[in-house]
Amino acid sequence: MPPKTIKRAIKNCLENLPEKDFKKFCDALISDAGIATSRVENKDYLEVTNVIVSNFGEAKALDVVIELLEDIGCKDKADALVAETKELTSKAGSSRSAGASAGTDRVTPKADGGHFVDKHKVQLIQRVKSIAQILDQLLTKKVINQETYDHIRALRPPQEQMRELYSFLNAPACKDIFYEILVENQKYLIDDLKKNE
Repeated sequence: MPPKTIKRAIKNCLENLPEKDFKKFCDALISDAGIATSRVENKDYLEVTNVIVSNFGEAKALDVVIELLEDIGCKDKADALVAETKELTSKAGSSRSAGASAGTDRVTPKADGGHFVDKHKVQLIQRVKSIAQILDQLLTKKVINQETYDHIRALRPPQEQMRELYSFLNAPACKDIFYEILVENQKYLIDDLKKNE
């Protein structure tokens, strides 16, 4: 019988990971998804599931888990999770299964040449001057934690802040959120970059 919620599906998936893979998954959560080490280290699959879902929300959490499973070489588990949650994601609006979300430009970030924010990294580092608002939103959406926020805010000039910020945007889900924030705060710059693609 398929699980009734995405959270339960994630919990079941993590519970069935071999211990070695679960440890790799937790390491990837810290390094790629920006979750604080203290929230994941020495925690069981149930606690880790709760951290992921509270951090990203159910639909986004599913995307993060699938992406990280693929990154650590557990593609079979990722595929099984996709199949198991197919019905649930159509209701929840997961970007992986439901395509573009209402009201946001979710099609462009992953153009043929890779993710939009990677493709235009140099331009974005040079041209984004107002980073405080972006950092505020990344903190609110839990893409970065308070320690990272304070560290980046202390840097000067804005280009250094952006370079450092990029070092924390490893997971595709984090890049998607960053892109959405850029569209909201730097609309003319994003439009200009799209025009020149």
